Amino acid sequence: MVFELHRNIFLPLRFEKLLKILTFLGFSFSLPLMAQEQKGWQFDSASNSSLSKPDAQQVYTVLLQMLDRWNAHDMEGHLEVYWKSPELLVVVGSEQFNGWQQLHDSYINGYPDRNAMGFIQPKRIQVRLLKSDMALALTWWSVAFPRSKEKMVGNSIMNLEKFEDGWKIVASHTSIGEM
Repeated sequence: MVFELHRNIFLPLRFEKLLKILTFLGFSFSLPLMAQEQKGWQFDSASNSSLSKPDAQQVYTVLLQMLDRWNAHDMEGHLEVYWKSPELLVVVGSEQFNGWQQLHDSYINGYPDRNAMGFIQPKRIQVRLLKSDMALALTWWSVAFPRSKEKMVGNSIMNLEKFEDGWKIVASHTSIGEM
């Protein structure tokens, strides 16, 4: 089924055509309040705008804290922002992690020497609230590994959900390249 974007709402193509016909015939439709309010990115670290919404700012802060924990070589602290659920989905390159425990174990085993984690530098972070409890974040970053003098660049697309204990990543895809 093909989907098309219509005023920030994804509709099946056949409903999109029906909506256009009904609008042509004089029917008017009021979009849901969230669709009307959520146009564009509510937070973008590349702009100097202070117009960010509190929830978008909270998501940004959570992502910065996650990066800060990485740079402190605090793996447990870094993983705190991920949803502790078997339903968590994280894809890094072509590797898929199903559930928080699998992601945790992979990071712990992959970095037995925490100093080998390198240091991450965010380049840009964008946050868009999709609903009052759901956000999309895009990040661009680089990681320097002082021991090997290697550098990597990458970007991540993350879906975050707002829980009682704060915003958590529920799904993520990261693409990585070497410099």
